[in-house]
Amino acid sequence: MKPAAARVFGVLAASVGLTTLGLVVLAAALLRESPLFWHNAGGYSEDLRALVRIAFYPAVVIYFTGIMSGSFIGWRLLRAGRRSGGVLLLACAFNWLLFAAITTMVLCNNIENLLQGHPLHYHAP
Repeated sequence: MKPAAARVFGVLAASVGLTTLGLVVLAAALLRESPLFWHNAGGYSEDLRALVRIAFYPAVVIYFTGIMSGSFIGWRLLRAGRRSGGVLLLACAFNWLLFAAITTMVLCNNIENLLQGHPLHYHAP
């Protein structure tokens, strides 16, 4: 494989990996903010609930770090005249929008809980 082709393949692999992680975090956020998920009304397993409870915030931090790193690397590649930087920046732009949607969903739920006098991440019927 030529070096330029390898570089583009690496950027595409990183973009797909970052977007996949973002979609997993989005799915976890949707489950996390659903009352049915926590009250066993949807038939979710206890292992899945434990995984979401334990891994959600570390996954968000890893995802945020990946978007920051990808944006920085993409900018550096683009400034060096490499087209692969534009591809990476485009993927990061999509992931920034996905991250904003995840953050907004979690933040709105927590604000709603606080305004109703409940603790953060409260999910009672």
